[in-house]
Amino acid sequence: MDLQLFKNFLVSLSQVFPVNFDFRDIKGSVLFSGNKKVSLPILRGLERVAGQVTRKESFQYLRIEDKCDLFGVPVLNSGRVVGVLTACDNGVEQDVPGPKIYPAHHMEQLLTHLAGLIEDKLSSMDESEKLAEELAKSFEDLNLYARITPQIKTLRFSPAKLEELNKDLLESMRAQMGFAFMPDRPEYNSLITVGEIDGKITQSSAFIEALINAIPPDAPSLVDNYFIVNNSSQMPGYQKMHAEPFRFLGVRIRHGGKFYGWLGMVSFNLKEIFRQGEMSLLISVAEQVALVISNSDLYRDLESFVINVGKSLVFAIEAKDAYTRGHSERVNRYCMLMAKHLDLDEDQQKVLNWASILHDVGKIGTPESVLNKPDKLTDAEYEIIKAHPLKGYNILRPLDQLADSLPGILYHHERYDGGGYPRGFKGEEIPFHARIIAIADTFDAISSNRAYRSAKPGKAALKIIKEVAGSQLD
Repeated sequence: MDLQLFKNFLVSLSQVFPVNFDFRDIKGSVLFSGNKKVSLPILRGLERVAGQVTRKESFQYLRIEDKCDLFGVPVLNSGRVVGVLTACDNGVEQDVPGPKIYPAHHMEQLLTHLAGLIEDKLSSMDESEKLAEELAKSFEDLNLYARITPQIKTLRFSPAKLEELNKDLLESMRAQMGFAFMPDRPEYNSLITVGEIDGKITQSSAFIEALINAIPPDAPSLVDNYFIVNNSSQMPGYQKMHAEPFRFLGVRIRHGGKFYGWLGMVSFNLKEIFRQGEMSLLISVAEQVALVISNSDLYRDLESFVINVGKSLVFAIEAKDAYTRGHSERVNRYCMLMAKHLDLDEDQQKVLNWASILHDVGKIGTPESVLNKPDKLTDAEYEIIKAHPLKGYNILRPLDQLADSLPGILYHHERYDGGGYPRGFKGEEIPFHARIIAIADTFDAISSNRAYRSAKPGKAALKIIKEVAGSQLD
C-alpha cells in the first residue's frame, strides 16, 4: 500500500496546523507521522485511542490531563479495519487566545473525510504502482513492434493519435481498413481506409458494426481476446455481408477485466493471410491502447482525489466559520464565468478551477476566534490572517497535480498597486490567475454577509470593484 501521497500531505498539514497526524496499522505500528515530538503520556494516549478505534471501529476522542485532545478514526478496506488515522495537539504556540485544536465534531468531520479518501483510492493507488510493470509485458513480435513503437510511446489517446496508430498498423499488416470500435467510448472510435475499399463499402461504420456483432460469443479464440475470419465466404454469419470475400481480424481492447471495445483490420486481398506475428502485434497494441485508457481514467481519478482532499479541508474551514460557508464555491463559479468571458483555453480553465476552489485552504490553520471575530482585528490577528495564502501553498505543494495552480493560491491577496501580501507584487508581476481570483474573492466578500457587516447588493459590489480597478484590482 503506497501512501506516500498522504504522508507528504499530512506532514505538510502538521507543519501549518496545530495538529499532529499519525497513521497506524491495526497492530499499532506507526506507518507515518507528522514528525512532531510528543510526550510519553500523549504517545501512550494515542496508542490507547488507536486500540479503541480498532476495537469499536468508530471515531474515538480522549483528553489527556485536561489539556491535550486526542482523536482517531478507522480506515476500512473491504469492510475491515486496516489502519487508524489519529490526531493530537502538536504543541504549536498560538499568537492569540483560543483553543489549540478544534472541537471534537469538527475533527471527526476532517478525519472522516481523510480516512474516506484513503479507503476510496487504495485500489487506484495500487493500480498506479503496477502500470510500469505491465508496460514491459506486452509485445511478442519485436520486428513488427519496432515499426510502430514511436506511436505507442507518444500516445496520449486522442482521436488524432489513434488514427495515426491505425495508419501505421494498416501499413504493417497489408490491410485496407483499420478501426477502433468502442461503443461506450465513441469519442475514441477511429476508422481508416486505404486503396479501393471505398468503392467496395459504401457505409464503412455500419459494416464494421456488423462485423463485431456477428462474432460468436462462444468462439474459442475469444479466450485469447481475438477473432479471425480468413475467408468470409466460408464463415457462417459473414458470407452475406459483402459480395466479395474478405478477411477480418478483431482483437479485444481490454485491461484488468474492463472491456472497452475492438481493434481490427479488414482486407479484400485473400492472397495474403494474417500472420501469427501480425495477430500478436494487434493483440499487444490493443492491450496497450486499453492500458492508455485505463491510465487516463486512473489519472482523472487521481486528479479528482487530489481535489477532494482539498475540498475536505475547505469543508472543515467553512464548518468553523458560518459567514464564509459556500465562499470557495462562489469564488470558483465567478472565476469560471470570467474564464469563459476571457476565452481561456481548457488547460488554463483547469488550472484556474483548482486554484479558485482551494484559494483559502490555508485558513485551516487559522483559529476560530480570529475567523469569527465581529470586531476589527488586532495587528497580531491580521498577521495571522495574512499568513493563510502561504499556509495554503505549503499544504498543497506536495501534490504535483496542483503545481500550476499554486501561484493563484499564494498570490490572490496581492494588490495591483503593490500594497498586498505576501510578496508585495504589483501590476502584471501578480500571476494572471491570482488577479482573476482576487476580483472574484473581493466581489464575494462585498456581496456576502460577514461577522462585521451585512452584504451589499450585487450592483453595489460591482461599482466598488470598478472603483478600485487599477489600485487594488486589475
